[in-house]
Amino acid sequence: MYPPRSEKNKKKQQEKKRRQNRIWLLLNLTLITLIFVLGAYFYLEERLKQVGPEAGTEQLPNGVLGETASNESDPSAGETPLTDDSDAAHTENGTENGSGPNNPHSDGTSPEEGDTGDEGEVGLAPSTGSDSGKWDGGDAERLLIHFAGDTIFSGKVEERLEKAGYELPYKYVRGLFKNDDLSVLNLETPVTTGGDPAEDKTYVFKSPPKAIGPMAQAGVDAVNLANNHVLDQGVSGLQDTMKALRQHNLLYVGAGKNSKEAYAPVYVERKGIKIALFGFSRVVPEPGWVAGKSKPGVASVYAPKAALNAIQAARQNADLVLVMTHWGKERTTQLEKHQPELAHAFIDAGADLVIGSHPHVMQGLEQYKGKWIAYSTGNFIFTKSKDPKTWETAVFAASCTRDGDCELKLIPYRTELGQPVPMNAEDGSKLLKEIQSFSPGVRISEEGDVSAAKTGRMNPSGVPLQAEDRT
Repeated sequence: MYPPRSEKNKKKQQEKKRRQNRIWLLLNLTLITLIFVLGAYFYLEERLKQVGPEAGTEQLPNGVLGETASNESDPSAGETPLTDDSDAAHTENGTENGSGPNNPHSDGTSPEEGDTGDEGEVGLAPSTGSDSGKWDGGDAERLLIHFAGDTIFSGKVEERLEKAGYELPYKYVRGLFKNDDLSVLNLETPVTTGGDPAEDKTYVFKSPPKAIGPMAQAGVDAVNLANNHVLDQGVSGLQDTMKALRQHNLLYVGAGKNSKEAYAPVYVERKGIKIALFGFSRVVPEPGWVAGKSKPGVASVYAPKAALNAIQAARQNADLVLVMTHWGKERTTQLEKHQPELAHAFIDAGADLVIGSHPHVMQGLEQYKGKWIAYSTGNFIFTKSKDPKTWETAVFAASCTRDGDCELKLIPYRTELGQPVPMNAEDGSKLLKEIQSFSPGVRISEEGDVSAAKTGRMNPSGVPLQAEDRT
């Protein structure tokens, strides 16, 4: 006997409803899973931006540079590069630091493998009494930032590190870099296994990608690529360099796949303080090295309009604006006219601190409108030439507040072959006094603390007087 039709229909309806419920359940689970995956993706993307974004367009808010950066596509549009700013300057005295296919080294002054000249390991900058917190990263209200000079892993440096290990350069600085909020070097070499060597250059560098991992592990956070060697292996060498840096979450500034990237800052947040870091070069071997609207290259400041526009825009988006710049003449403490002019223009545009490189020797310090300028940091991880002045360097420690108030401290080092080694007390004191001597208006204490002196000699144009050329 069949059940009444109404009961059969009721069961069918119930089964149909169960099927619908199962379908809706599957759909809901699918949607929830999709939302979770998307949420995780955007979260990880945001974290990666904070830890190590590429120096690309995503680092700039909409409209920061627009078309202004593309105007800086050729130095000839503004100022013509001087002979002193090209690699011809490397030939002075025949003892320039560097190595590559076109410059076999004959310098026999390099130390033996493993010979550092000093024992022990330096971890942190010396404390200075009650102010020690700002120099060891322990002050929650201030950022501790370290800057160091020209760095390569080419030629005799590569030879030594192949034997001693690529961790060797950081033996005496690892403690500094691992305990600060940001560490920045000038990477003055392409990092590649390929590339096309530049022609008509006296010194052509090429460093192995295996050097980048130990650099990141030692606490280095960012490098400046705006210099006169990063394109020594052509555009492909530059692209390989940027790829190697990205693979190890190292930030880079001063170069990119186009002018918009090259002139863009990288934004980093530390202790709730947002930093904008820039890199620019006033030493470009040829116009073709300068980034264009759709051409890879470096950020040039022969015509500084694009750089100044970028700094002004970043001033509206960051608490602290830092500028790394490659400029000046090699092996002299005497400033070129363009150095203070550019430094002052950077600060007028909104920079809080300006750190220079390229001369391979230490140059003076200046305070302008309450902001510090270090004109040259010297060599850092480099070859060792016959000129002893190129062996002198320092790690520049900056302790900065959210308001852009930075204090400076110099930690003296000696540049041995591929390794910076702490100076002894006597040599360090001598170096600090020497730097003070060609830094009018500046006082440097025995501990390396930098402050503005009560008086300082200036020339009629307001540019600090420097010591005579010592080469």
